[in-house]
Amino acid sequence: MKNLIFALIFDKISLNMRKSLSLAIAFICIFMAGKAQNLQEGIKQLENENFTAALATFNKLAVSDAKNPIYYYYIGEVYYNLDKKSEARKAYDKGLSISSKCDQCHIGLGRLDIDENKAEAAKKHFETALKGNSKNHQIQALVGAAYLYNTKPNAETALKYLSLARDLNPKQSKYWIYLGDAYQAKGDLGNSMTSYETAIEKDVNDPEIYVKMARIWASGQQVDLATQRLENAIKIKADYALAYKDLYELYIRTRKFEKVVPILEKYVALSGSDIDAKVRLVKFLCYTAKDYNRAIEEGTKIIESNPEQYTIHRWLAWSYFEVNDAKNSLNQSYLLFNGISKDTLERKSYPSDYEFAAKAAAKLNLMDTAAMFYNKVIELQPERKLEITGLLAKAFYDAKKFEKAEFWYLEKSMQAPLTVSELVYLGLTQKNQNKLLKADSTYATVLTLSPKYDFGWLTRAQINDLIDTSTTKKLYLAKPYYEKYIELASVDPVKNKTKLIYAYTYLAVYNVQISEYEMAKNYYNLVLSLDPKDEKANNDLKILSGIKK
Repeated sequence: MKNLIFALIFDKISLNMRKSLSLAIAFICIFMAGKAQNLQEGIKQLENENFTAALATFNKLAVSDAKNPIYYYYIGEVYYNLDKKSEARKAYDKGLSISSKCDQCHIGLGRLDIDENKAEAAKKHFETALKGNSKNHQIQALVGAAYLYNTKPNAETALKYLSLARDLNPKQSKYWIYLGDAYQAKGDLGNSMTSYETAIEKDVNDPEIYVKMARIWASGQQVDLATQRLENAIKIKADYALAYKDLYELYIRTRKFEKVVPILEKYVALSGSDIDAKVRLVKFLCYTAKDYNRAIEEGTKIIESNPEQYTIHRWLAWSYFEVNDAKNSLNQSYLLFNGISKDTLERKSYPSDYEFAAKAAAKLNLMDTAAMFYNKVIELQPERKLEITGLLAKAFYDAKKFEKAEFWYLEKSMQAPLTVSELVYLGLTQKNQNKLLKADSTYATVLTLSPKYDFGWLTRAQINDLIDTSTTKKLYLAKPYYEKYIELASVDPVKNKTKLIYAYTYLAVYNVQISEYEMAKNYYNLVLSLDPKDEKANNDLKILSGIKK
């Protein structure tokens, strides 16, 4: 599903960027005195995307050291990674309420403002953080990272501040990594790789460098080199979760599915045994691995123990639909929408959520429900109106709701010309409603567009035969259409046997009516060539044999 854009991920690139900023912060603040060991543990959890554990660590530190604003900054970072922007803003604001000099909190707020297209507000926060810090390489780097690792990255501005940080402290490998990221965001892969190589010279044991280099090689289809770099990262730091994450994603891209599961399991173990890690596993099983049965198994366990994890219903709805269980799929969609309704500010629905609900409802013949959900997709993605209108028309046709199917086909025809296939179904909906003249007109268009379409000639013949039966005198209106059908279908008499027999019989009867008995005999003999035991053909031939010429 192309537009399954739906519900699948926020934006994979920007999500990785949000995570990377947290790692940048981790480096900057790691030299803090006091509770450094616990802080580093939280940073490690954040680095490994174990967000629940990281949040617990930072909250505990915030309680035990209530006058230190930096912990609220980190709490904000966790929420930012979880795409809970309002919670992130509250955390940064809390840090500033403790100390108005929390430069990191200002930078966190500035990044949120960038996401919200509030450029001037963001600039003000950054200027406040930079005031008096012109020689502080950490703050310069942090501002550069804020411009880079967000949902609307500005690589040029990021390069300005990251270059300043690098110049102030050229020995710091992290700054070279971030410069590499900025160049990559610009599409300058040469300078990006050069920056990463310089970072290795500064610190050969930093696994992040190898992961970043692997991404460049992977983007250039250099799979072996990318794999090698990721394996290097794991050798350097066996508990570096991001290396495992990139490695299993690389295996999926290159269809090495047999290698995915052990790497994924290692990643999940490192990202934590907490519920968030399990949710990510279910999402992977459904969306990427397409192991729907296992996704259902794991997702059901989560819902039983943690019913508040509403997003699981999204993946269960998807998975149940893919295993042809429309009833459970629709039920899970309703549970998802109910969960979202409890917090519409933080919880999001996606077009794909409504599309799966619509498809499940259609399979259950709940067509009004399907139409409601499809209309919701159009509301969220108006550019798909033409596509969705066509889906609705076909869904109503399949459900034998011919009046509504005709309505939706005509609705689509007002937006763009119908395809031949769509015209065929439109004509059939009209035929099934006994709108025979309209059906005949529709099939006339079909055959103008596709004159060698044998089924089209057969159907038009049938429509005209029905028109004939509704009149007081049979005019044999179907004759020319059956003749054309025979011309096209007789090239494969085995495949078209039943329909050819009907067409031959029709023309035989027609010729009897106009006293063309020899021609009638010819058509009956054609019937017998396909089915020697055809009762009508045999009986009528006997009668015709007794008629004098």
